Amino acid sequence: ASGPSRAAMEDDTRVRVVCRVRPMNEREARTDAQPAVTADGAGRTVTLARDVVSTGRGAHFAFDHVFCPRSTQREVFDATLAPLIGEVIKGFEATIFAYGQTGTGKTHTMEGDLSVPADRGVIPRAVDALFTQLASGDIDEYEVV
Repeated sequence: ASGPSRAAMEDDTRVRVVCRVRPMNEREARTDAQPAVTADGAGRTVTLARDVVSTGRGAHFAFDHVFCPRSTQREVFDATLAPLIGEVIKGFEATIFAYGQTGTGKTHTMEGDLSVPADRGVIPRAVDALFTQLASGDIDEYEVV
């Protein structure tokens, strides 16, 4: 029997945890505040600037994907939600949620600035991608409820 391997299927359906590190805001930049974390997108790690409670050194955390402060809304969408659009069209469920402290960029990532196309977040991009795919004519039958 042919088809995707079990490992490939599990990789496609597992929960992925990503981290997006926002850039310093104007107030932080004006006061020469130091970043609380550093992000390594290639290494998929985030390092706390210091872990003063236990060791005085930075603690490292690994993720499935790390977005650095210069990451664009398009890059975040393309790596997170875009791969799921086809699965949603086939009837599978997909969930994305943002978690974090107040002021860390959750609303910016999820919603963005709707008046500036490049700044739209992952939700408006996903809705646009869904309806674009539905309108493409490649889908024989669908129901929007």
